[in-house]
Amino acid sequence: MVSNLKVGRVIKVIDDFDRKEVFDDRKEFHSFPVSIYYPTNENTTNKPLTSLFEPAIEKAIEIFSMVGINEEKLKEVIISIKENAEPVQNTSYPVLLFSPGFGIDRDLYIESISAIVQKGYIVVAISVPYDSFATVFPDGEFIFQAEHFPDDQSQIESRMKDASLVLDHLEKWNQEEFFNGIFDTNRVGVMGHSLGGATVFNLATIDERLSCAVLYDASLFLVDNKIPNIPVLNLRQEASSYEEYLEAISGGDDAQTSEEIARVFIEKQKNMYDFLPASSSFMKVIGANHLSFSTIGRLLSGAETPDVTKTINELTIAFLNDFLKGEKAAYSEWINGKDRPANLVEIDGSGFPVD
Repeated sequence: MVSNLKVGRVIKVIDDFDRKEVFDDRKEFHSFPVSIYYPTNENTTNKPLTSLFEPAIEKAIEIFSMVGINEEKLKEVIISIKENAEPVQNTSYPVLLFSPGFGIDRDLYIESISAIVQKGYIVVAISVPYDSFATVFPDGEFIFQAEHFPDDQSQIESRMKDASLVLDHLEKWNQEEFFNGIFDTNRVGVMGHSLGGATVFNLATIDERLSCAVLYDASLFLVDNKIPNIPVLNLRQEASSYEEYLEAISGGDDAQTSEEIARVFIEKQKNMYDFLPASSSFMKVIGANHLSFSTIGRLLSGAETPDVTKTINELTIAFLNDFLKGEKAAYSEWINGKDRPANLVEIDGSGFPVD
């Protein structure tokens, strides 16, 4: 039964021999690891979060400490994942590709990933070497975050190419004896946070293999004007209107830049609201900030926000059950049902609550 599913993880490395590694001239081609999280019936054991960074745990702990997250804080986050566990046999599951936020490791969304997998999905978390604060390859190669980056649009284009390559690899992995057809390649969705959210939105406008998209507080000021023809869940932090968003982002950039970002953000969100398929949904979570969608938010804030995390996960799963798994009306029934969390608010294109 779906309710009894556990979570396994396999790491793969994808090589793109057609692209040079722009961050390292010594490398002949671009490559990146992905974490494939999938349902298993094997028993799992509780482990610290740092186990996700094998075989370079000590280096990862060192990097965490440089941003103010000590080892004791890391040990407070317990996960239940089994590496290379045997996948559930004789069945296939819908697939969700995930693109992380800028600077955040692909695995540091483990609460949401685990919750989704346990409901009968496969999640392929795509790393972004040199963008993430740290990237660990299976052979122990450890890549630190770069000091300088291309412009935002160039980064999004690179991420889109990576995600497209992952889509190309699904059928290849399906043929492997280990996975044995576990990927349902007819039911593939995408999900992304921040810069990753803009990435998957833009990908959905050009790749017809995708069935739906979930945006976690996406960098909407960077999305294309073209609109995907699939259901999109636009899930925002509490600051979802122009004034709220401007206040949330002020402090990092100069005032004029922040105002322009906020203006374009609302302009894009309004365009999405007006032209996305009617099955799309615009919601915000009261109490959530930009990092609430990632494990890193809990680590940096020093406080758990279980109600926020629970709402994010339940909403995401309800949306996926309907528009990726194919359980018709599952989303509307959940949204309009008695189990809908009180901290979940429907918004319009301007980010204001819908009466």
